[in-house]
Amino acid sequence: MFIGNFLRAFFELFIVLDPISVAPIYISRSSTLPPSQRSKLLNMIVTSVFFMLLLFAIIGDLMFRLLGVSMSDFKIAAGIILLVYAVASFLNIEFTSSEAQPESLLVPIATPLLAGPGSVTVVIYIKQAYGYPMAILSLVLNVALIYPIFKAGDRIIELLGRQGVLLLDKFMNLIIAGFSISLIRMGIIEILASLH
Repeated sequence: MFIGNFLRAFFELFIVLDPISVAPIYISRSSTLPPSQRSKLLNMIVTSVFFMLLLFAIIGDLMFRLLGVSMSDFKIAAGIILLVYAVASFLNIEFTSSEAQPESLLVPIATPLLAGPGSVTVVIYIKQAYGYPMAILSLVLNVALIYPIFKAGDRIIELLGRQGVLLLDKFMNLIIAGFSISLIRMGIIEILASLH
């Protein structure tokens, strides 16, 4: 029973976190950083995702109820943030210093792509369905997998070269824009459905 519940909880969270799909975004956005800064960024991403999802696992459902925020509202908000980011990045609009810093790249990688509406929902669900220990265990193991998956990006950056990374960056911005629209659409549909 324990093993079966653990495997379900682990894969449910892994599928939604989807670090394999997010890795190309990490690669494209961190390509201008020196290796030491990329390592710092990766550590920050892993730490941020863990503590954000841990916070939601502990008090997420209570916090949403107190603030009157539904998961549909959360999807729309995350979608808008992602859309603004994707369009600005695609058009080379800088909101911060043109010199890339690890801290400025936590959005959208750590949140809302990894620690976003999907993973928050699943973490809360796992806690309610299987209990706190299972939620924490599946969270720890899933976040631990982000490190080696993203770490392989350093080799990919070397293989692609400057032009290859630039093309990857533009392509991934289009993907992010499409994903952001889908989040907004889902949130609106869910809100409209709840009104009926």
